[in-house]
Amino acid sequence: MGQVTAYILMVTEVGKEHAIADRLRELKALVEAAPVYGEYDLLAKFKVSDLRSLDQVVTEVRNIEGVVRTMTLISS
Repeated sequence: MGQVTAYILMVTEVGKEHAIADRLRELKALVEAAPVYGEYDLLAKFKVSDLRSLDQVVTEVRNIEGVVRTMTLISS
């Protein structure tokens, strides 16, 4: 399997989206992170080598203080 591209949508605690985006930028697999408006507060794009690596990234994102909920979308 080649590279896996995934988008993680995040709901954050109020006012913490920019600090969380800064923390996401420390992750090696991150391609882009941006605050968004609507049901979600942040959108992050990641590229990893396989699904096991994606699982590690998702777990790390979910453990960031201030992240309330996530939705992961895998691109084909």
